[in-house]
Amino acid sequence: MGNLKKFAATVTLGALLIGGTSPTYAASLTEKQKKVQEQRQKNSSEQSKANSSIQSREQAISKEQQEINKLDAELQDVINDVAQKKAEIRATEEKIQKLQEQIKKYEAKMKAQEELMKDRMATMQKNGGSSVNWAEFIFGSKDFGDLITRMITAGTIQENDQQIFEEYEATKEKLAKAQAELKAERDSLVKQKEELEKRQKELDQKMKERAAKIKKLEAEKVKFESKLMSLKEMEDTLKAQEQAIQAEIEAQRRAEEEARRAAAEAAAAKKQQSASSSNSGSSASTSTPVASAPASGGMFQRPASGRLSQGWGAASGANGYSFHNGLDIAGPVGTPIYAAQTGTVLRAGWGGAYGNHVMIAHVINGQVWTTVYAHMSSVSVKAGQRVSQGQNLGGMGSTGNSTGSHLHFEIHRGGYSYSSSSAGSTVNPASFF
Repeated sequence: MGNLKKFAATVTLGALLIGGTSPTYAASLTEKQKKVQEQRQKNSSEQSKANSSIQSREQAISKEQQEINKLDAELQDVINDVAQKKAEIRATEEKIQKLQEQIKKYEAKMKAQEELMKDRMATMQKNGGSSVNWAEFIFGSKDFGDLITRMITAGTIQENDQQIFEEYEATKEKLAKAQAELKAERDSLVKQKEELEKRQKELDQKMKERAAKIKKLEAEKVKFESKLMSLKEMEDTLKAQEQAIQAEIEAQRRAEEEARRAAAEAAAAKKQQSASSSNSGSSASTSTPVASAPASGGMFQRPASGRLSQGWGAASGANGYSFHNGLDIAGPVGTPIYAAQTGTVLRAGWGGAYGNHVMIAHVINGQVWTTVYAHMSSVSVKAGQRVSQGQNLGGMGSTGNSTGSHLHFEIHRGGYSYSSSSAGSTVNPASFF
């Protein structure tokens, strides 16, 4: 009964309070709620606009970075070309120097031959058109034997005269040929330098364009990291390539000589053993075990295990290249990477878009090949080192221009030469596996 009274009193108080609220206060409360709602809607609209603006800017930045990536690829082509042309110019200048030295030798030889011919021609004129004074030879002979000796000597002198004239003509012909070749090489050098100057200007212009784009991104606080292989790195690569090829050829020559020597020693030992067995009358035959070569993966073996994430061939261009020059094999960081074939390392370490990478020069049946292993987490070989097929080169990674752990693997027929828009010197690695 007491609880019921309390409940009734509470209800009555509530009714009095509600009934006692003024209309002005209620209107004020409704207005505040309305303003809060409007503010919320305004904030939501501004947030939506901000998000849209951020997304739009991110897309613009992404597009700008893609343009820079594309420009980088174009730049790399020009850098490669400039480095190649510089190497060609150096080779032409060396050839010109050798031709100039050769021409000097020919000119000196011709001068000596001319002096000798003048002496012989004076003698021939004195003796009535002949190289030998026959009257002096015949009447000056002591006896018949002396006459025969003089006749033989006279014949030899005449042959020598003929040979002198023939050698002079041959030297003259060689000199003319060397001079013509020198002129052609000098003309070629002029053209090469003109082409180099043109490409160098193009390179400078593209570098300025790239710098301006990067400056714009940096002004907007966008982080950008250069991925280009420099001109010097490219020139060093070409030089190291030549040295590696020569080293590989020399290593193969030594290996062949060693194999022949070992085969000859084995044959001699077998022959001696056979003779010894015959002498002892033993009927038992023995054979020397021959060590077999380790199993090979063919001309080139797969350099790493993992999933093929991108093949060799045409590409979208989103990453700055419209042609993918190698195979991408994806796998965990540290996955072992092996030499696809025996060869000499020409580059090993950090460089440009490849990040940590290894380049190997191979000479197979007289044909030069180059393999490239890029984006490695670690490198276990060094430039100038000779490696065997299947030898560990390092671990898989995501260094350089890479978005995930993988091996980018290239095979070039001949020396290394990169192109972002075509196969260039590369061939499809998958065709060898």
